[in-house]
Amino acid sequence: MLDAYCTSDEIAAARPDIAVIGIGAVEQHSDHLPVGTDWIGVSGLSRLVAERLGAFLVPALPFSMSQCHGAAAGTVWLKPETLAEVLNDLVISLYNAGIRKVVVINGHGGNFVLEATIQELNLSNPDLQVIMPSSSSPGVPQGPIFETAHLEVHAGESETSTQLYFNAEHVKDERVDYVPPVGREFLDYAVIRQISPHGVWGVPSKATAEKGEKATLRDAEAIAAQARAIFATLDAHKARAEGVE
Repeated sequence: MLDAYCTSDEIAAARPDIAVIGIGAVEQHSDHLPVGTDWIGVSGLSRLVAERLGAFLVPALPFSMSQCHGAAAGTVWLKPETLAEVLNDLVISLYNAGIRKVVVINGHGGNFVLEATIQELNLSNPDLQVIMPSSSSPGVPQGPIFETAHLEVHAGESETSTQLYFNAEHVKDERVDYVPPVGREFLDYAVIRQISPHGVWGVPSKATAEKGEKATLRDAEAIAAQARAIFATLDAHKARAEGVE
């Protein structure tokens, strides 16, 4: 596995052509989950994807756009323009080291700036391929795992299940189920504790480690499969364009 525990010489000798970068967050996750929930989850998922792709695993970025949690204890965040610049710098540093394909895995739902940043990176660097695959793929079974996925926005069944799989010792038993009577768009209008006093939006009482394991492994397979398919398509387009020219 190529990661931050390897030496520079070891990475150079392996000559990876793909890097994987996870984007997490450090923010309040109600009374039962650690503030590092998103970062811990995307770190584990990114490792599984990197293993499947034979890629260089860049340590997941802990911080991103968590402004909707306000001044909650333990919450730290980056402005959208800062996150965009950080991702840009990370990708260009990999590019300068010879890596032309980068898989970004978003572990925090509010990072709307990532898509625009990825588009700009690709348009500005024609031989660079930066992608952000989804966790669904035609070749990977997509049956329901979570009973309340349609209700979850934050710290609910799926996030709690994932933490029980990766990080059970830091999951508290006290879980408050709460689904606010408003839409998700209210996170653009108010901080979450004004909407949900315990900072939860979902049904964490239904979480299990088994669900977390099943979902994580399925997501890793799906993201890796999508990454392979996207890169193959981009390579084919590039080959055709070079042939025409």
